[in-house]
Amino acid sequence: WLKAQVQLLLSSLHSLGSKAASERIQMSLSIQPVSDGVQTAVVVVDPYSSGKYLLPEFESLGVPMIAVRSTTKMSKQYLRSHDTNLRFFVKVLEFEDMAGGVQQLVDSLGSLPYKIIAVLPGSEPGVVLANLLAHELRLPTANPIELLPARTDKAEMQDALRNNGLLAAKQFKSENLEQLLEWARNDGQWPLVAKPVGGAGSEGIFYCNQEDDIKAAHKHIIGNCSSIGALNTQLALQEFLRGDEYIVDTVSFDGKHICVALWVYQKIHGLPWNHTAIMPSTYMLLPAAGEIQDALVGYVFKVLDAVGLKYGPCHTEVILTDCGPVLVEVNARMHGMQGPRLIELCTGVSLATYTIDSMVFGGKLFQHLYDAGCVAGGRYLYPLQKNCKTVCLMSPVEGWLQSSIANAIAKMNLPSAIEVLPTVTMGEWLYATKDLPTLAGSVLMVHESIDQINADIQKIRDAEARLELYPVLLDDSC
Repeated sequence: WLKAQVQLLLSSLHSLGSKAASERIQMSLSIQPVSDGVQTAVVVVDPYSSGKYLLPEFESLGVPMIAVRSTTKMSKQYLRSHDTNLRFFVKVLEFEDMAGGVQQLVDSLGSLPYKIIAVLPGSEPGVVLANLLAHELRLPTANPIELLPARTDKAEMQDALRNNGLLAAKQFKSENLEQLLEWARNDGQWPLVAKPVGGAGSEGIFYCNQEDDIKAAHKHIIGNCSSIGALNTQLALQEFLRGDEYIVDTVSFDGKHICVALWVYQKIHGLPWNHTAIMPSTYMLLPAAGEIQDALVGYVFKVLDAVGLKYGPCHTEVILTDCGPVLVEVNARMHGMQGPRLIELCTGVSLATYTIDSMVFGGKLFQHLYDAGCVAGGRYLYPLQKNCKTVCLMSPVEGWLQSSIANAIAKMNLPSAIEVLPTVTMGEWLYATKDLPTLAGSVLMVHESIDQINADIQKIRDAEARLELYPVLLDDSC
């Protein structure tokens, strides 16, 4: 199973003198899940974003997939991907049509000629339902239901850290504007960050320098739905954490954890056209080893324990402050969008491969890598074969897009740009960027030379500044 993808890891294990372990990994990759002669299947809840990388891997294994959609009230980008991927599924179930809730979903699955062996969230909107369903099906890889709020509510997860003696952000959560303003006045520390307690990415996050910014955040967030279909009923005010922001991608099995990728963000606090925005500009894949990496991974492993993440992938965002690492948020799913592919291109193994091993194949690959790290006197260190950055495209203007963003960047002939992923096509409405859902797109940059990547990024930013990527008209009749 995907032997070419793990060849680099096998070589690493050979270098540790563990030839037998390498052979066992190769044997484990050919194992097919079976259960008492009954055909087995997996459920992928909301198979959008990076969840699409699970689908061809399960298909190559001959494992039937059942899609469950938690809601259809989400962004067009998610809905389009669902239509594209319908061919992978033996059945699609619509949860929003089930008045009986999770129990009706369990009954619907039980009526199918399959034994469900795993439930995986394909994207952020599917995290809650996937966890509830795995719990009701009594699957061995279900994470503890009593800590589900600590894995999905951006305020509850901070409380879980404090309860376990870990560094956490100072915060206050409420739906009431006056209570939020009173807390800000009493706290007296500016700036603050306002955010919905749910949601994905930097959507709905406000950088607040004054009370009017909090009022604007409250108006924008409370009572409105996110791009993933969730109704925002509460807002969290948190202290602004000063320091570089990092992403730690992990996979867990039976309460143990390995780190499979580390990234550093370059973030912008306030844009010339939107002073309350907090936006990622780029993020870069880091080597696995180093003093900072050790501090981040050690902290995140404790965070995963505190929020009850025992099985599966997690995408954790952390800021390294003067006091040490402090959590921004836990996302109990795979790194979004193209994350699994980038990890594969640069380290040799896709995040989807790690995830399937942990959730379906009994963590055989996980255990070999975990044990190899222990034998080496520390933790598993993923190999870094190529450099990588993802560039977030930010439009300062809005209107009807008059030409293709992808074609404009392709004409630049950038050596490190392997893929352009516009969120808007020619003839569609382009929004002025203020958060992740309003990005104009992203560019995946992979190359042996980080200098080449940086030079190519500068050319993209120069083209953005000249508005060459974003020719728009306000009148669509032209």
